[in-house]
Amino acid sequence: MADEVAKIEALSYYAKKFQRLRVDRAHGIAPHKPILLLSVIEQIRREIITENKIYLSSELTQTFLKYWSYLGSFNHNPDIARPFFHMRSGKFWHLWANPGYVKLISSKERLKTLAEVKQAIKYAYLDEELFEFLQEPILRSSLVTVLVARWFPDKFELVEEISQTDEFRDPPEYLRDGYWELYN
Repeated sequence: MADEVAKIEALSYYAKKFQRLRVDRAHGIAPHKPILLLSVIEQIRREIITENKIYLSSELTQTFLKYWSYLGSFNHNPDIARPFFHMRSGKFWHLWANPGYVKLISSKERLKTLAEVKQAIKYAYLDEELFEFLQEPILRSSLVTVLVARWFPDKFELVEEISQTDEFRDPPEYLRDGYWELYN
């Protein structure tokens, strides 16, 4: 019984963390971190990520860009490097530095470009308990529901469809209105 209570409390803790992601709001809400989390969760579900090491791989980037093509913002660039680095502010996402970069990663220094992030960071990893939750379908689904409800309300079905496809939206939704208004 105590284990179940602890599990519920931990799940609630991560649900709150997902709801309270620190995002840039200068030009409207920047959806980078929620999209990165959805991408990582999909890769865990598909067993592309099988151990608690999240590499800034081409597969992760493709998944991120796929989600961005449906859920992204016209006011922001689809840049995976910054959320990969800055997600650490959530306290459940941690960075493993490449040799010689430990001080840089633990400093207040900000990495901005994909090249800088790849040079300094070997991989990211989650709190072990969160990683375990994301491997369990029911708990994973609960956390995705919290994430979508907070950051992409009314898009539950769309997010489910995105997670089941490898197709990009053409043109991406974030370009659709602004793009077509400019050229029609």
